[in-house]
Amino acid sequence: MLAATVGDVPLQTTAGISRPLSGERVCGDSYGTRTVDGREQVMLCDGLGHGPLAGVAAQAAVTGFATARPDGPAGVLSHLNERLRSTRGAVAAVAEIDRDAGTVRFAGVGNVAATIVDGHRRRAMASLPGILGQLAGETGRRSLREFDYPLPDGALVILHSDGLTERWDLAEYPGLAARAAITVAATLLRDAGRRRDDASILVAT
Repeated sequence: MLAATVGDVPLQTTAGISRPLSGERVCGDSYGTRTVDGREQVMLCDGLGHGPLAGVAAQAAVTGFATARPDGPAGVLSHLNERLRSTRGAVAAVAEIDRDAGTVRFAGVGNVAATIVDGHRRRAMASLPGILGQLAGETGRRSLREFDYPLPDGALVILHSDGLTERWDLAEYPGLAARAAITVAATLLRDAGRRRDDASILVAT
């Protein structure tokens, strides 16, 4: 995680949180962060289904993300696709955040939601259909495309699995966007999370 300081109080700027489906001990969602050439990369993964086998896929994605060579989001997803071939598969998204340039480079496969929130404005980032661990041939390669988006000053980048509804709205929480990333993540998971599915969210402020 990254940290900034407000006065003498550390303020986390990137944080994630996940929880399993009610009644399960293992969560099939995962997330990770790393730094590549001075830029922050974040990844969120949702293993197919739930329970231990989904957890195996999610953990393989975290390990693969941490050990992938320095590359853009599409290259990282290609690496994860190979690492996940021995698992049931997963959907995932990788965002590379360049705060100095004010840009986000993004690639996603499957139904991981990815949003840039700037005040009351929300911009969804595009994921393409597919399942990591099962992509092959030209169709698979077309699923690993990168898209660039502007990142205004003060905007948040939020990734979450389909264990959260997309009906959340930060405008309903005055002042929340200025809080630590873990506070934003925990609030949205609490209020938008579905108990009948694994759920995870990662916030970069």
